[in-house]
Amino acid sequence: MNNDQLRQAAGDGLHALVNWAVRQELGDIPASVRQATVMVLADDLAAMLSAQDEPQIRASHDKLSAASLANLGKAGAAASLMRHGRPQLSVLQAALGNALSGSWNELDEGYRKAVCHAGLYTLPILLAIAESEQLSTAEVIRASTLAYEVSARFARAWPFDALKIHPHALFNTVGATAAIGFLRRLPADLMLDALSNASTLGVVGPYSQAIRGALIRNAWAAAGISNGFLAIEWAQAGICGLPQTPHDVYVETLGSQAHPEQLSAELGLDWAVASGYHKVNACCQYAHSAIEAMQEILQQHPALQGGATIDRIQIQTHRSGMSLTDTQPRTTLGAKFSMPHALAASLVYGHGGAEAFSTEALDDERVARLRHRVDMRLVAQELPWPHDRPAFLTLQGTDGRSYSAQCMSARGGPERPFDDEDLWAKIQALSHASAPGLTSTLRRLHADCAASATAAALSRSWRAQVDQFFTPAV
Repeated sequence: MNNDQLRQAAGDGLHALVNWAVRQELGDIPASVRQATVMVLADDLAAMLSAQDEPQIRASHDKLSAASLANLGKAGAAASLMRHGRPQLSVLQAALGNALSGSWNELDEGYRKAVCHAGLYTLPILLAIAESEQLSTAEVIRASTLAYEVSARFARAWPFDALKIHPHALFNTVGATAAIGFLRRLPADLMLDALSNASTLGVVGPYSQAIRGALIRNAWAAAGISNGFLAIEWAQAGICGLPQTPHDVYVETLGSQAHPEQLSAELGLDWAVASGYHKVNACCQYAHSAIEAMQEILQQHPALQGGATIDRIQIQTHRSGMSLTDTQPRTTLGAKFSMPHALAASLVYGHGGAEAFSTEALDDERVARLRHRVDMRLVAQELPWPHDRPAFLTLQGTDGRSYSAQCMSARGGPERPFDDEDLWAKIQALSHASAPGLTSTLRRLHADCAASATAAALSRSWRAQVDQFFTPAV
């Protein structure tokens, strides 16, 4: 198709997506998909709590709390900041704080079929509004599923050949707008106008900032929230873009590919939230297969842990993994986007958890030595999904011996999912100190979603669910 045809197809596809989405009720969403949404909720809430003690998060939360108190005055609090003590803030301030912390430790879920973290873009504002207005849990699950769907389909329709603009910046406002719109049950014409607006209001955040460790990258998901409100308010006032505006932004202006058919292909059959991935490694997903290969070697040769007897680390990996080349990251974010650090730290510590990407790990002399002994090469042939992110790893010992392993696709995605028990254990470990009831509450909700779309628990307000998060589990 030529550009005019692609542009028209984009407008038609957005029409089809929006008109389909607004008609969906919770009962139209399969039980397994409802459960997948609850798991995304749990995973992202735990990721928010995991970052609460990072110094930059504490400082930002303190400022948000002070600003919120000044704005709320005697009107009372509205929504919970996900941290110890459950501070009550205005809807906007709570959403900003939770989006910032949710992005921080790279432990939030992501979308496997395109470069997108749809839960991070949609949930902070959606959950804050639902808690403030005491909306039902059923409305939360419906809106979360649909907002995830729209965000992920934008990412599938307009991917980029090279990682130039970070998806947290590009799709943040689209996600926030979709979340607010579906929770407010906007009609199709207004939702379409608002999403068209949102496509023009993203942040042009360079992907390189993640690799270079610039902490502003962690704020991009939060930055889209205010513009999400504006995209809707302007649409309500008759100030709006066109159905083809996303194509004009992503393809004509920013140079993305154009796959408008992805906006409407298999609606109701291929649910985006069911193709999400979950992480146990606290770093960019592009390095996860390399960490798993390292762990396989250490399982077979546990004496190698610590790295003292290793001279070289050789990795063949995929194109996206080859972008993670920094051997001397300056921040924890830089470490999370460094293949040399991921390999060195997982060799030293035996895992890729938060400890391996902490400030202490960044300064660990053993890790620093090994980071400079990593040789990276591109795989000879790019492989199709789901083997598009492989790792072929070899360790060369100081005694001349070598040790090899490979991982064709890291665990956590739909092709190699974690067991539910593994995910609940991760969520419990990250959340129990500050929100001791979060895991048990969401496990019950997960089970209720399998039983029925009209289960009694789904009629409870979302605020009542959050109350249980911060109540010790019985």
